[in-house]
Amino acid sequence: MPVFISYRHTDRAQAMAINARLKLANIKTYLDVLDTESQQTDDITAVITRNITECTHLLAVVSQETAMSWWVPFEIGEATISDRRICSYKIGPSALPLYLDKWPKLSGDTDLDFFIDAYRKEAMLERSTGIESFSESIRGTFKRNADLFHDQLKDRIRRGY
Repeated sequence: MPVFISYRHTDRAQAMAINARLKLANIKTYLDVLDTESQQTDDITAVITRNITECTHLLAVVSQETAMSWWVPFEIGEATISDRRICSYKIGPSALPLYLDKWPKLSGDTDLDFFIDAYRKEAMLERSTGIESFSESIRGTFKRNADLFHDQLKDRIRRGY
């Protein structure tokens, strides 16, 4: 259940910090800057699309700079089509685009801890039910579970505990 970390290059330091925090929590991640293939390919779109579909979650680092990115909205769109769990991690005071209201919005260490807890609970549930592959045959279940993940995490962030 890897987490794809999406970001604009100007927010790389924050993406790297989030990556380090998730790794510390024993969560597998994908970050393009750490992927040799994404640095050497002529078809970055195919590499990104494949890596998003191989992940179960997408965490988009968003800031005022993200508005100038083509890749972050593309990656969110790819994750949406694939029914991935999607969260944004807001940096700075700028308002987020309204389309991000659909998913949980993280904005600090406590919210990131909530994400880690939700991720772990879901991973334990999947292990206990024996779900190891998300094939097309269980796509509907995966979408319902993604919606549940989003709703529960948004509620926890709202409550603050």
